[in-house]
Amino acid sequence: MSRYCIWFVTTDDSVMRRAEVAINGVIHSHQVLEEIEAQLAGECGLSQVMIVDWKRFETPEQDGGRLVRVA
Repeated sequence: MSRYCIWFVTTDDSVMRRAEVAINGVIHSHQVLEEIEAQLAGECGLSQVMIVDWKRFETPEQDGGRLVRVA
């Protein structure tokens, strides 16, 4: 399971929003992004969202055991 921080905008306003998502596998194609966009829109009660950036959270094992806090 891969965890991502997703930044997105909506057609309803120009405010940049952020969400944390977990998916099986990795973001590797536009189809995966479109599926995430559709799910985010439905869960947030928005007509449409557009992902503008994403960052993968690294697990402590992949990061040499260091813990990183995100504010």
